[in-house]
Amino acid sequence: MHVEDVAAPQSMAEAIAFLKTHLNVVPWAGGTLLSTRNDRHDGDKPVSILDLDGIPELTVINRSDRYLELGSCVSLSAILSLPFILPLGPLRGAARLVGTATVRNLATIGGNLAARDSFMTCFAALACMDAAVEIRDAGGSRWISIHGLINDDDRPGFPATALLTRVRIPTLPWDSVAVCRLGELMRGEPCPATFVAAARFEKETISELRLLAAGLRIVRDRTLELSLVGKKLPLSARDIETAESSASYKAAQAGFGETRSRLYGHYVAVFLSGSQR
Repeated sequence: MHVEDVAAPQSMAEAIAFLKTHLNVVPWAGGTLLSTRNDRHDGDKPVSILDLDGIPELTVINRSDRYLELGSCVSLSAILSLPFILPLGPLRGAARLVGTATVRNLATIGGNLAARDSFMTCFAALACMDAAVEIRDAGGSRWISIHGLINDDDRPGFPATALLTRVRIPTLPWDSVAVCRLGELMRGEPCPATFVAAARFEKETISELRLLAAGLRIVRDRTLELSLVGKKLPLSARDIETAESSASYKAAQAGFGETRSRLYGHYVAVFLSGSQR
């Protein structure tokens, strides 16, 4: 990557003005993604670095009765330091998987979500939690579902000329959560794929269920989730076996490879078995 220009705006207005006048802009906050991999961003084309660290509003954390809002430059260590009264199980689990304490002090939630080559660790967790993100560009700002950052090929689809400025996370508690790495690092991945599952229960039935994994692509079988919602607990062995088979097949269709697809199905089965109550 050849750096042609560097800007350190002190406000969002200055940042957007820079976006309007420069091509191939690379936003920079913690810089952990760019500094720990062989970056392919724009090949040998000259790029302009946009350092977002000096914009105060991007480090703000706000809480309401139903949501938690994080500025895009909030570090992963700051997220892990939030009071445990906040039900952020999937996100906490994903943030803990990222590097060392030093890396988590630098890595930001915005950088983790806006990677363009692969879904990073926290994307799977926030997709599971149905988070929304605020996107700003020369045309203004808008809130979209985090699922809007996935393209039609189930790959990352973050807009090339936009900035992610805030993340809004529903804080309704989950009754059962699982977060773990999905196998070993594969060629072309900046980090291993991540498995995330979460469930809510009501009157000994599954009322909500999320099962997904994300790496170079994302896999989520909504048909499987809906087939299990409303089922009485404990689930039957047949239900769990069917879920394992369906999940493995869906992952294989998404290009996760034979070994990782079987592992995904296994993790789904283990989660469903452990969620009995």
